Amino acid sequence: MGPGELIAVVIFAVVAVAVILMKEQKLNDPSQMDTIFAHQMRDVCGLKTGPVSATLFRQSGNLYRDLGLFNRWEDAVTEIEKSFRRAKIDSVYVQENTSNRFEVIRLHHSHRGRAEGKKLGGAVIASEVS
Repeated sequence: MGPGELIAVVIFAVVAVAVILMKEQKLNDPSQMDTIFAHQMRDVCGLKTGPVSATLFRQSGNLYRDLGLFNRWEDAVTEIEKSFRRAKIDSVYVQENTSNRFEVIRLHHSHRGRAEGKKLGGAVIASEVS
């Protein structure tokens, strides 16, 4: 490896560490409502009361599992939290938080293993009331 390649690798490593540290800093800032711990989803969710449908999706964006219909959004969040705990997802980024839709994705993309795109990537809760 030549000196130019070594410098490029070092610069890439510094940028990668900086991005991770920025995400962690946002996660620890209580005023940030878009980067949260998974157990805080219930506190942040702005869905209106009523029946909802919940879906889990993969890191690739494809369907992971349809959780089905729930009478209350709180029940859907409970099921999503269970799935996130099983997948060892402890922090999420809130992509959308409206009265009709709540969407979160994992904060740190998992690059481990051959089945990289098949791992749980996020969840969507959508209101069934118009």
